[in-house]
Amino acid sequence: MQSIAAQDVIAVTADSPSTPQYTALRDTLTHAGTVLTLPDLHGGICGALCAGGPVAAERWLDDALAGEDAASVDPVRDPLQELVRSSWVALDGDALSFEPLLPDDDSALEEQVQALAAWTQGFLAGLGESAPEVGHHAAKSGEKATAELGGIDEILGDFAEISRAGITDEDSADRDQADFALAELKEYVRVSVQIVFEELAGRRAEAQREVH
Repeated sequence: MQSIAAQDVIAVTADSPSTPQYTALRDTLTHAGTVLTLPDLHGGICGALCAGGPVAAERWLDDALAGEDAASVDPVRDPLQELVRSSWVALDGDALSFEPLLPDDDSALEEQVQALAAWTQGFLAGLGESAPEVGHHAAKSGEKATAELGGIDEILGDFAEISRAGITDEDSADRDQADFALAELKEYVRVSVQIVFEELAGRRAEAQREVH
């Protein structure tokens, strides 16, 4: 499994309601036959929320579901729109309650790793579609990009690496170490998304003013 240094992660202990919500939504999406998985969709929603707020997230969600069969997708629209609202409340609040929507720790290791990879890939897609200039600057190198993005270019680079994560023979041989590394990655992603959200507050406010 690819590992990202987590020395800057701030551990925050909080009860997470995400496990039953993840299972229910995952099963609903599977039944609807959607191409995108729940981690893809939640990551994209959160990337769009960071870039442009709820309006951008709802637009990204509509675009993501545009190619799906309408009759199959209609039953999942309300739960996913509620997911947009609850994710916005978590990101915009002061309680540091945001959690990526992922399988629980008792799920198979491969499922957890694939879900985290899909989540970060979705996040980058949602952020890039809602704020193309952010993706453009993050692709640069050097001090200019760091100054313009407040350093989140490094986070986005890490997310790109995590999006390619997979299980190695070493992970399979030492499950305890793999679980520990995965827990570090999850916490890094959780805290990093909150940092991206804060760093893009100005860009988000500008996007919301354009809507009104």
